[in-house]
Amino acid sequence: MKQLVILLVAAGSLLVHAQVVQAQVAQAQTAPPSTGEIKGTVTDQDGSPISGATVYAIPQGLAFHDITPRSVKTDSNGRFDFHGGLQLEAYKIYSQKEADSYPDPFDGFYAAANDQVPKVDLTPNQPSASVTVKLGDKAALLVGRVIDADTGAVLKARVSFFDALGKGHHADSATADGTFRALLPPGKDLTLVVSDSSPHFFHTRLPSPLRFEPGQYVYMDIPVSR
Repeated sequence: MKQLVILLVAAGSLLVHAQVVQAQVAQAQTAPPSTGEIKGTVTDQDGSPISGATVYAIPQGLAFHDITPRSVKTDSNGRFDFHGGLQLEAYKIYSQKEADSYPDPFDGFYAAANDQVPKVDLTPNQPSASVTVKLGDKAALLVGRVIDADTGAVLKARVSFFDALGKGHHADSATADGTFRALLPPGKDLTLVVSDSSPHFFHTRLPSPLRFEPGQYVYMDIPVSR
């Protein structure tokens, strides 16, 4: 009889434990997710995928420089996946690839009025999202050297560009052969200023603004007088 009582108590304990486990599983299945995920594809204006692009997920309402954003690279088919872990909130999705003349989209120097930024809202009811990020027009690429107008010698200098709003960008001719490389926004009138802080100080400005087409490549040596 004593053994029978022990068996009945053990069976009861196992039944209670099984019910607790079932309740925990049911609760886990019905509880809303605490994080979300974003994935998608980066393409150019024609819809062709862009491999090796960097994609950023920025909480909406925050500027790029307010935080250290989550970022991922696209694969050979232009696909990206943040693999979860994103807080449930609204995000702006940006992408760039400077090697292919798609510059930093957070820099106002390159921003265009018609730029479209995908936005996604991760919620408990919709914790995942799939988006297509379409990159804007390619920047123009200007390559060249700063040279002494009298001797033709290559000079190390800073080449600065400014738009009509005073937003700017600069490139230094600090490579071994004195070549500078600058990505420039198309469709804007740009003022070019060349300066140097060497003992033979010079500072020059081109008399007329520069203007480039999307994806245009220009090689230009800039002569200056010291």
